[in-house]
Amino acid sequence: MPMPSCSWHRIVGLAATLGLCACGGPDNTYLLDFGYHSDTLLVASDYSSFTLAPSTFFSLDRTFFTLETLTFRLEDLRMDLPPTARCEDYEEVLSPQMSCQDSVPEPPGKRPREAPVSRPGVLHLPGPVELGTGKPLSLGGEQVFIPRGYYRAIDTRWVPGTPEHPSFQLRAYFIYRAKLHVLEFAFQSDEPMRFEHRGVPTGLPEEFSEHPAAFGGSLDMGDWLADIDISGCLAAGDLTLDGNVLRLETGRGACANAATNLRLNIQRSGDLFTGLRR
Repeated sequence: MPMPSCSWHRIVGLAATLGLCACGGPDNTYLLDFGYHSDTLLVASDYSSFTLAPSTFFSLDRTFFTLETLTFRLEDLRMDLPPTARCEDYEEVLSPQMSCQDSVPEPPGKRPREAPVSRPGVLHLPGPVELGTGKPLSLGGEQVFIPRGYYRAIDTRWVPGTPEHPSFQLRAYFIYRAKLHVLEFAFQSDEPMRFEHRGVPTGLPEEFSEHPAAFGGSLDMGDWLADIDISGCLAAGDLTLDGNVLRLETGRGACANAATNLRLNIQRSGDLFTGLRR
């Protein structure tokens, strides 16, 4: 039986963007989508083999959580266009809900020899969009394509949401004292969210193996609970179980800030993936 192990963070990467169609788009575009990933490995007890576990993350005390469902909601998505990209070249592939603005020259500065500069062109998708497990990015039921090129980041905001329909929510299984339990967590936010490369970019994820090219944002789960001692707080009574459900919002003592820390870690976990089929 395999046993859990620390992730090979930033060395082995796997984007777990789920539910995506492998339909082909034009040769000069990326399929745009969002998902989540983890670099966690499950290692055999004799260390003879390991298995990638892209839906598994762990806490400070090595309690391992296996994701069942994850949903997050974003709006006002913006991407700076590569310098050579022009909106008119992509009119036929951009979704009607996505606007495109070419770069705009700005006048030179006060110094005589200072050359004019240009504000980069921008792709803008107002949203809102709901993403996560089994929820590919689509507009009007159609996949979203953007010009192929280098994008440094995706800037966006959380949809504020309501308690019944929050900005973010997850459900994950874990084992404590040989029994199966469930972590349920959700939050509401209207704060900015930024997806940018957190390490060496990985190649085309397996989910896109039949697609020419793909690009998007991914929530990196690796550090979500890295500073929270789940089993220690449960043993000390600083976290309690409601039946078999763990809710960090009830934390006290050493885990008084557990829910806040998890929310902040999620909001800082935006990563990018880019892939070309070889």
